[in-house]
Amino acid sequence: MNSIELASCTIAELFTENIPDTEIQGKLVIPEYQRPYVWGEKEVYKLINDLSNYFENQEQVHSMYYIGSIILHKSNGILNIIDGQQRITTLAILQSLFAENKVPSINYASPITILNIKQNQRLIKKLLLENHNNIDFSKINCTLIVTPNEDDAYTFFETQNTGGVRLSGADILKAFHLRAISIEYRRSEFAIKWETQKRVNEIINYILKARRWNILNFVDVPSHRNENETKKQLILDFSEQTQNSNLDIAYHQISYNSNQSGSHIQIPTYLYSIRQPLNNGENFISYLSSFCLIYSDLFLTKKASISSEYYKFYDTVIKPVDGTAYLKELFEIALMIYVSKFGTTNLLEASFWIFRYTYSLRLSNQKTVREDSIPAFIRNNHYIFDIILSCFSHNELIASLKSEDQFSYVVNENNLVGNTVKSRFLFRVTNYFKIKTSNENIALVYDNELKDSFTELIKEHGEI
Repeated sequence: MNSIELASCTIAELFTENIPDTEIQGKLVIPEYQRPYVWGEKEVYKLINDLSNYFENQEQVHSMYYIGSIILHKSNGILNIIDGQQRITTLAILQSLFAENKVPSINYASPITILNIKQNQRLIKKLLLENHNNIDFSKINCTLIVTPNEDDAYTFFETQNTGGVRLSGADILKAFHLRAISIEYRRSEFAIKWETQKRVNEIINYILKARRWNILNFVDVPSHRNENETKKQLILDFSEQTQNSNLDIAYHQISYNSNQSGSHIQIPTYLYSIRQPLNNGENFISYLSSFCLIYSDLFLTKKASISSEYYKFYDTVIKPVDGTAYLKELFEIALMIYVSKFGTTNLLEASFWIFRYTYSLRLSNQKTVREDSIPAFIRNNHYIFDIILSCFSHNELIASLKSEDQFSYVVNENNLVGNTVKSRFLFRVTNYFKIKTSNENIALVYDNELKDSFTELIKEHGEI
């Protein structure tokens, strides 16, 4: 690493942006690649109550309260806040209520940040009315770690725990890929592009599984309970193993159609392929945004161009999580892969057959569907993601999913009766698909009845 400056100072001195007896000076700035200000009531209460209790203790009035380390990247008269934004912003809100002219002028652009600042202003003002007004900024101490090199600052940034709100894998990937965009206005554009996405953490984890659970090189994915290992694997796959190139390339299957009247090329609606090679910066963010859009179109909003019956099916059968959380995730990943390749023209039919495949585990298992049941199921049942990706057309895929050689299962009759997770699921399915069978013969006729219902509903809603 290049020369790193270390300094100890008070928050009052930091807010002057000119640290005494050091060469650390400049305007405090939040880089575009930083995540928004996300502290809520829990973090704000803890910080202010800790400070207030500290200064109420008369034995400590001559000592300093240590707020931790702040990582800054110094460049051309600017002190970029690499780690410490949450604490600095909260303290700046607090200081503004004591003396506004002693607060640094930091610009905030993220709508999430601005909303949280306004909410915390009201919260902190309420706390001050409750006599938490004995805080002395000249006695709040921090350690400054100042680097002249952005890469060195980022190395520190990856490993810091920011005041109790640990950086997620998505936060680190955002920082990494925005830093890879060298043109400032493009970096700002892509920072906004990232910020406008919904469910980014969830979608990145979906993509990790879609890429790793493949027939040629199956790689395990850590349990969702192991957050640290999951974060490491996200960083490995989506920063350490991405290419250092500024090319934004979308790899996809296109169709060239030719007849007597001429020829044309059909380009898919969603350009990026789930398992394509990825480049740093704009390419990764555009790729991620494409799958965020697919996720939103399928599971969050209701688009006029998508069959309303699909949304009814999703809301009635898939969305209720009652012992089926891991199956819901598997279904959603598989459907996203399908739409990324074939679009939404035949979405209802595809969703039915992908549902039959993915949710068969709910009925073939005797009781619980555990998290580790899912990758084992994929490996033992012809790899659903690869089935979708290997087909050239929607019709080829449906024929493959219909084939008994490709996939079949047996309903396990245990726990089908009574108020069990399995019986409640079966009720949702038979009710939506209008399957009329008795409990005595359900295991024998369920799958045939289900497939017949698929055909009738597809005809009814115009996809055949």
